Amino acid sequence: MNMITFTVEGRLEGNVAKTCVAGKEVDIGLMGSDYPTPEEMLLASALSCMMLTIYYVAKEMNVKLDDVEGYIEGTMDPRGFQGDPNVPPGLLEVNYFITVKSNDERINEVLEQSMRRCPLKDTLIRQIKVNVKWKVEKE
Repeated sequence: MNMITFTVEGRLEGNVAKTCVAGKEVDIGLMGSDYPTPEEMLLASALSCMMLTIYYVAKEMNVKLDDVEGYIEGTMDPRGFQGDPNVPPGLLEVNYFITVKSNDERINEVLEQSMRRCPLKDTLIRQIKVNVKWKVEKE
């Protein structure tokens, strides 16, 4: 089985996380800052993944797409991030709203396949293994 590993590097500078994705710097901040939050970046990734999966499946099935656009909403209760042990600190719900324009009769099959095959939608709904390795250095 061929596995693919994705790597993103980052460094904290003040209250901004400076990350490097595919050789491009992406600045990520806290809520209320001038930068997108980690949650917004996750939602942007999830939305783009779904749209690109639709494109890929349509191309694979030779189904013509005229347009794909949409938005995604994520809801969270900030009390969890702020330390309330009774509230999960992450997103509680994610809703996709996608409009697909196509005259091909097989478009519903494309959408069904896309729902099943979208990697980030799958990641959001399936429990995955997460490992955190800490290294503390003292100066």
